[in-house]
Parts: sequence; structure tokens; C-alpha cells
Amino acid sequence: MLPQSSSGVVEQSIPTGRFKPLVSLLRYKWLALFILLGVSAIGIEVFSTMGVPIYQAVAIIWVSPRFTPNLETDKTMDLDRTEYPFYVKQQASLVTRPDVIHEALQTPQLRENWFLPGEDESSAKQRLKDALDVDNKRNEPSVTVKLSSEQAKGLGTVLNTLIEVYLKKTQEENIFDSSGRIKWLEQHRQELEQLLATKEQQRTQIAIELGVTTFQENSLNPYDNILVESRQAQVLAHRDSVKTENQLATLNKKQSNGDTILDILVAEQVANDGELKSFTTRLTDRRTQLLTEILGLTPKHPTRQRAEQEIAKIDQDIAKATQDFTVTIRNRLLEKSKADVYQAQSIEQSLADELDKQRQQANHYAKLYNEALVVSREITRIIQQLDKINDRTDFLSIESTAPGFVRLDTPAVEPTIPVAGKRIKILLIFIAAAFGLGIGFPILIDMLDRRIRTPGEIHKLLGFPPIAWVLEHRNKHTQQVMADQMRRMALALERDWHTHKTNYFVLTSVKAGGGTTTLTLELARLLSDFGVHTLAVELNAFKPDSRYNDVDSSAGLTTLLNQEYLDPLMFIKPATEYLPNRLPVGETPEPYLVTRGKLRPLLKQLNIEYDLILLDTPPILLSADAELLGEIAGGILLVVEAEKVFPGELRRAAQLLERLNPPVVGSILNRVKIYQGGGYFSKLVKEYENREKLRHRFAKSG
Repeated sequence: MLPQSSSGVVEQSIPTGRFKPLVSLLRYKWLALFILLGVSAIGIEVFSTMGVPIYQAVAIIWVSPRFTPNLETDKTMDLDRTEYPFYVKQQASLVTRPDVIHEALQTPQLRENWFLPGEDESSAKQRLKDALDVDNKRNEPSVTVKLSSEQAKGLGTVLNTLIEVYLKKTQEENIFDSSGRIKWLEQHRQELEQLLATKEQQRTQIAIELGVTTFQENSLNPYDNILVESRQAQVLAHRDSVKTENQLATLNKKQSNGDTILDILVAEQVANDGELKSFTTRLTDRRTQLLTEILGLTPKHPTRQRAEQEIAKIDQDIAKATQDFTVTIRNRLLEKSKADVYQAQSIEQSLADELDKQRQQANHYAKLYNEALVVSREITRIIQQLDKINDRTDFLSIESTAPGFVRLDTPAVEPTIPVAGKRIKILLIFIAAAFGLGIGFPILIDMLDRRIRTPGEIHKLLGFPPIAWVLEHRNKHTQQVMADQMRRMALALERDWHTHKTNYFVLTSVKAGGGTTTLTLELARLLSDFGVHTLAVELNAFKPDSRYNDVDSSAGLTTLLNQEYLDPLMFIKPATEYLPNRLPVGETPEPYLVTRGKLRPLLKQLNIEYDLILLDTPPILLSADAELLGEIAGGILLVVEAEKVFPGELRRAAQLLERLNPPVVGSILNRVKIYQGGGYFSKLVKEYENREKLRHRFAKSG
């Protein structure tokens, strides 16, 4: 039975056999040869221009992880494992720094030995920089400095002079540019001192305006204290005002006996007044005397009448004096209470006005006081920074003359013999690049070409291997292999016909020109030779093939589909030496079949005469007829033309076939190309040529 169609197209981990370096190299041998010769020619040209002998002076600088200071102790001057590699790299880059080279070029001994006749300083500087090679191997405490030139004379002097300038520069800088830092610290100190003078003058002006001598954090300024006292005095005055108002309001308030507090107070003062009491006592004594005198006198006695008149006048005087005094006392108490209320209110208002003025003034003073506090903090911070700058400047100044981290380990000597230079290395690089590019480009081109060319790729994309692969026709040996594969396919179809009674097979290609017609006719011929009466039916109205027709006949399948009661055997073209029994599609006005529901009955009628019918259909991606015919077929064979179909196209074709869900589906890789240089197809053809199995050169014995 042919392979079953999977429910989904899933790529598996299947070797495709696509990567064949030797095959790719032989396939694009002219491109590889062109790249090889071109790159080699460039390498030879570069090699020829570098034929001048090169001399080299070498000096070695030792970089220690521990600083040797002038001061007794300074733990911060030791480099840890993280800092030390960066410091070594810094020293390696410092040798070729522009300022070091520029300063070295100013020395007489370097100018005498390095400058060419008529050469300006800019060119000499660039030439010196290009000639220097500074190298530091990983995890090694040394820096190797090499100076290369075509002239050996004075080369060691030039390098040693440069190293001296470098050592002087690194001694001045110590760690992280100490001389530059001292200069920057001095400049920053001057800026801070100017800022400090400005801040102190600003604080002095504020102190003069506020009339204070000190400014303390976390304490109220004097104006806040005055404001608090004024607020307390205003609160007390308000209490007094409320108190006097309440006293005035309660004077006329009646008690339980019907008298007011004012009546009670007036009565108390009237009763306790000594002058009124003395006046009343005198009149009362006189009245008592008169009453004594009239005792025993008749009412009409003249003396009695005068006495009674005087007594009545005494009573009136006492009553009048008491009443006048009561009114006076009442008025006096009321006026005093009102005066107290007015005085208390006046004091309260005065204190409130004064508090508002003090509050406004206190806000201004508080702003100035807070500003003075901020200025004081800034002054303190500036003084602390100045102290640190002074300490750091003193430290760097003292340590600038210390031995430090770096010293010259091996000075340069004058070279006597030339070094090999870079010519051999460059030539080897170009040769390696020539072979690498010459081999790599063909392989890269093959790998970038995504077109399907091996059965393994079909297996990986569809999930099952092709039932056969057919080599392209090149010679009699490939023709033999191709014939053998065709017989294998014919036998597979015969087994499926015997086992599963599959009477119809549809052959369709992914794209046009895939060779479906050739395979259909050849398979039908081989099956007929095997004894399976087979008919090849052309259903490709998209592009009919002339091999199905006779010279003067245009009738065929379309005639049977358009007319009634015709014998289909009348339109079948008889088999010849190279062609099987076949039914052409005939003439059709459209590039597709109009079946009118007659195709299935027609095939059943043909199946009475023929055991197996092969249906030659158009490409599945170009015509819908293949999908239509797939519904009536017992199996579908998908023809994939090698090096013409891309993976995406094969996936789309497989998805269309999955929607048809035929009982059997298989694939055929057609027109497989054979390349020299290895691969299964090449070996197989070789075996057909030699009529024996090839032996592997490196096969294990035993």
C-alpha cells in the first residue's frame, strides 16, 4: 500500500541529504576557481609590495598591582583584581596617546633619529603612531612595546625616548591622571573660595538687616518669639474684652427675687456709704427729738404742727438724698462697666493691629532668617569640600614623585637583523581566505537555494518519503536507473490494485511542466506489460499533450462528456511500441473540464474493460480540475519536479490534497539531477555502470 497522507504537514528531524560540500563545489567549480584566483592575485600583489625588510626595536614595561608610595600607608593605592586589568590596558593605550607622541617628538634625540628629510611634524607623528605596536597578554603584568621601521639606525633610541616621555607622563598622573586632577582641584578650589566669600557676604547682610549675630538650626528666630508673645497678649486682651462685655450684660440681669445685679450692687454701695449714712443719722436724730417734743401735744397745738411739718421735711430730705445717691451710684456703675468694655475692646483692637503688623514683618524676617540658614549650610558644605580638596591636593602632590605602579623592565636596543615582517602572515591569510571563499561561496549558494532537490526534503516536509524518484535522462546508465525506478512505481501501483482494489490513480504535479504526462504514459505502459490492463486518461484541459492524439483526430473525453450514448472504447487510442492505451481529452473551449456529472459513470464504464485507470490531471496549484478529480480517485500521486518546486509550494499542494482526503496518497520526485562528488544518486549510477556495489575506502574491517 502507498504511504498514507498525514493529518498535518509537520517537519520532522529527518536528514535531507542536501548538504554536500563536494557536490556544491563541483557544481559551481568555475565560480570557485574565479574566487580562488582573484583573491590569490590580490594576496600576491600585497605580498610583492611588502618586500622591504623590516627592523624592530622592543621594550618591556613592568606594571605592578601595588603602588609604592612616599607616605607611610595608603591602602587605596593598591589595585584589586577588577581594577588591575583595566589599569594595565590604560597604560598600554597611554604609550600611543597623542600628547605622549607629541611631547616625544619635541626631544632632540627623537627628532634626529626619526624625522625623514623634509618631513613635517604631522607626518612624522602619524608615521610614529602607525609604527608602534603595544601588546599586553592577558593576565601578564608586562606591556611589550614594539617599534618597526625600514631603517635600523637609531630605532632603539627613538623607542627609549618615547618610553621615557611615557614614564614621565604616567609618573605625573600616577593613577587616573593625578596631575590633571591636581590642576582641576586647584581650579575648583578657587571657584569654591569665590563662592564662599559671596555666601558669607550675603549672610552678613542678612544679619545686619535682622539685627542678629548668629543663625541656629532647629530654633525659632527672635521675630518668631516676638510674634508668639504678641499673639498671647492679643489672646489675653480678647479674654478681658469678652469678660467686660459679659459683666456689662449681666448688670441688668434679674435674679430670683426680681432685683437685678445692678440693683443689688447699688443697694450695697448705698447702704455702705458713710456720708449718706452720716447725713441720714443726723436727720433721724432730729426727727427723734421732734417726736419726743410733741408727745402729749394735741394735733392742733401750734408746736405740734411745726414739729410735724419739720418731721415731714426730714423724711423728704432722707428719701431724696437716698434716691439721688442711688441714681448717682447706678450711673457710676454703668459708666464704669461701659468704660471697662471700651477700654478692653480698644486694647484688643490695638493688639490685633500690632499683631498684623508684626506678622507681616515676621514673615519677611522669617524668610530672611531661613535664607540665612540655607546660606549657612552652603557655607558649611563649601568649607568641607575645601578641606577635602586641600587634603587630596596635598596627597597627590606628595605622591606624584613616588615610584608608583609602572617602571621600565627591559629597554630597547638597536636592531641588527630584520624581522620576518608581516609578509608571510599576510600571504597565508590571503591564501586561507582564497580557499575559504572559493569553497564557502558555492556551499552558501547551494544552502540559500531553497528549491527541493532530494527525497529527504520531501520526507521532511510531507511526513512520509516519496514512493520513487526519477533521475533526469543523461546517458544509458541513468536511463537504466530511471527505468528501474519506473518499474518500482509500477509494481507499487500493481500491489495496491491487487490488495486494496484501487482502480483509479490521479497523477498531478505541483507546478506546470513537472513531467506528469510522461510518468502517466510510462506507468500505464509498464503496468500493461505486467499484465494489468491499464488505460491512461488525459484529463488535462489546461494544457493537452499531443502524445494522446492521433494525427487527424480531435475527439476524446470532452466528446463523451458532451454527447449521449457513445461507446467510449471508440475514442481510445490503441497502444503502440512506446505508448499505452490512452484516451485523449479532446478539444475543449475552456481550460478546464465541464463534466456535467458524467465523469464518474464514464470511468466506471471504462473500468469494465480496463483493470486500472491512470488519470493525467493538470498541476494542482494552477487548476481546480485536480481537486475535482481527486474526489473520484482511489489514490493520488503528487509529482514534484526537482529544483523547480519551493517548500512553500509543496506545503500548499499538500494542504489541498489533505482537504480531498483520498484513501491513498504518494509523491514522486521527478527529474532528479546527478552531480559528481558524492551522494546516493551518483553512487547508484556508478554501481549500474560497474555492475557491482561500491566499496568504501575507509570501511572498518572485521
